[in-house]
Amino acid sequence: MNELPIVREYENRILDILSSEDITEYFDEMLQIGARIISGALSPEGKKELAERLRRNMYFFPRETMADMLRHVAYLHLMVRLTESREYFMQLMHYIEGIRIEERYRFFLLMQTRYISYLKPQIISAESDRMFHNIYLRSKRYYADLVGNLGDFVKLRDRNCGQVVILTQQYLTDTHKETHLTNLIAQEVLVSMCQNVMIINTNDLLPVSNVVPLFGIEGHNSLQFLDNSNSVFIRGLSVPFFQCTGDMPSEKPLRVILSTIREMRPEYIISCGDHSITASLAAGIVPVIPGHEIAPNDDIQLIRENILEYRRMMEEKRFWQIRFRVQKGEKI
Repeated sequence: MNELPIVREYENRILDILSSEDITEYFDEMLQIGARIISGALSPEGKKELAERLRRNMYFFPRETMADMLRHVAYLHLMVRLTESREYFMQLMHYIEGIRIEERYRFFLLMQTRYISYLKPQIISAESDRMFHNIYLRSKRYYADLVGNLGDFVKLRDRNCGQVVILTQQYLTDTHKETHLTNLIAQEVLVSMCQNVMIINTNDLLPVSNVVPLFGIEGHNSLQFLDNSNSVFIRGLSVPFFQCTGDMPSEKPLRVILSTIREMRPEYIISCGDHSITASLAAGIVPVIPGHEIAPNDDIQLIRENILEYRRMMEEKRFWQIRFRVQKGEKI
């Protein structure tokens, strides 16, 4: 094996880090190692060889301290990335569910697994999918308790039929697919539905704050100049806009957003992006419609028809509340 010396070099350094008393001291190096390995420093065969060597040389004991748990979860996360195996992914999900850690850190780890599953959907099994949603709902309860009582669900007659809120987890330029679809939805709400719209970028697609040391962490881009912007322009239309800073999801901005929604009493919310804590909590105030059901593609006519269909469902009370879906095709 031509790359065996490189594999051994990675093996020795990773084992040194995982055997240290405090892996948080190696945070930056862990990120660099993970980025190099995944970006092509090792072939698929090299990754498998490295994973097998790590498996033979790493041992974890049942009674773990916090330092042991951080090492263990970093090891499992790395093994998933190296092997792309359902078995290791399931082990990682089990560990995240049971690890004795603050809930915000658990949510961070859960969002990291979401990113891996997007890239490698073959690692998902029915059991790991159920576990993911169970952990997500646990995180949702944690943040619900954190922000406190949101009040009762606002009935249709008490909502402002001229107002709509769009929640998005990431807002960049129109060349970005999700931003483009968000803009198309906003345009249709303004022009075809004749309703006012406000876009709120929750900025919580993949949180980069409250991190746990891993061999590779996925964050997301954000346009910082929009932090202080009150509006964005879409096809020449000025649309009210608010963007959270990079500490989402956290108590204060969640309260601000949810209080704003209760004060505005929009007829409905459209949530662009899934597994959004903000949207899940907002569904207790007004109906939240999954954006992927409104805009599965950039077909303007289809977007218009879908918005009209959901508005009819609300008016005809076919659903007393449209609950925010944490995954396509599944209600909670």
